[in-house]
Amino acid sequence: MTAGAALRLLPAVDIAGGRADQVVDAGPDDPYEVASRWVEHGADHLHLVDLDRAFGRGDNARLLSTLVERLPVPVQLSGGLADEAAIDWAASTGARRLVLASSVLADADLLERVVSRHGGDRVVVAVDVRAGQVVSRGTTLSLGPLTDVVGSLPVLREVAHVLVADASRDGTRSGADLDLFTAVAGLVAPARVVASGGVATLDDLRALRALVPAGVTEVVLGAALYHHAFTLGEALEVCR
Repeated sequence: MTAGAALRLLPAVDIAGGRADQVVDAGPDDPYEVASRWVEHGADHLHLVDLDRAFGRGDNARLLSTLVERLPVPVQLSGGLADEAAIDWAASTGARRLVLASSVLADADLLERVVSRHGGDRVVVAVDVRAGQVVSRGTTLSLGPLTDVVGSLPVLREVAHVLVADASRDGTRSGADLDLFTAVAGLVAPARVVASGGVATLDDLRALRALVPAGVTEVVLGAALYHHAFTLGEALEVCR
């Protein structure tokens, strides 16, 4: 643990078919129980994902609304928020942040309307990247080269946070793409980057923490926590 700004950690709870897609310590797959375990272990923010909405197979709207209401920490809500109806619904839950799907990057007018309506402090824009191309998660659609897509959207510099994911590393625990996160932070400043994908070790978290001055200020943790690469307590200690 060293002096300097802390890296905020957001444990992810992925939900499919009304159940948590991953569980803590072989515990119950009730999403509230899983989320509550992370809070008990020290999480002060959570990242909730509706996998069904993200992949076009229904949604968990009622459940997520209840979770946002019941959980004692701020929630970042994600998964399939790709049109105004879905985004407005997410806003109605009271979630602290709304993560817009990367496909929204193809519609600058929609993005500007949503930021105007819900505020740059609340709207988070997902930028999913594979091999230097911005992609629409869950599809083979490429929106174009990273620099071109992000550079063409000045509205990205009007939001507080951009969630950046290396789509090729998501869930793989193959190491965090520090160069990607740093590059996007430079493109979207003063917006700050929430890193996602690839974290495998506490050393990955130490490296990300070193990027806080460059604008990479938060990280979403999923597979590394659920597969016991380290505990949340250990991660929080490293990132303070």
